Amino acid sequence: MSVKPIPEGYHSITPYLGIQKAAEAIDFYKKAFGATEVMRLAMPDGGIGHAELRIGDCPFMLGTPCDQGPLSNPDKSPSVGLYLYVDDVDKSFKQAIDAGATVVSEVKDQFYGDRSGTLKDPYGHLWFLATHKEDLTQEQIEQRAKEMFKQG
Repeated sequence: MSVKPIPEGYHSITPYLGIQKAAEAIDFYKKAFGATEVMRLAMPDGGIGHAELRIGDCPFMLGTPCDQGPLSNPDKSPSVGLYLYVDDVDKSFKQAIDAGATVVSEVKDQFYGDRSGTLKDPYGHLWFLATHKEDLTQEQIEQRAKEMFKQG
């Protein structure tokens, strides 16, 4: 069976929030809006590297911003990005650059099964363009994350 470019249960576009107190935010979204937690990837420092939640039929993602990441300082830069699933991330990335977007991080294969890159539009908003390449379990993602952090 082939892997779909948009994972099962997701829409083409998904909000991604950078939140310093991500674990507290997850609890808040559960209590305030009835969000359900789909997955959580804890970091070695106790932060949330990535989490996926759902309110109704709509998924959204969040994480504790990394010092070097595009959502690193919510007080001084955007703390919300849009995660856009497309059929061909390399083609769509080039199309966006040709239209005036600037590269934040180049397209590459990610440990969580997506091939993605990050752009900033001319108005300052972040766009995470991705094509889903592998269906992985949370355990596989966690193992790959551990291996990645050992290297860096």
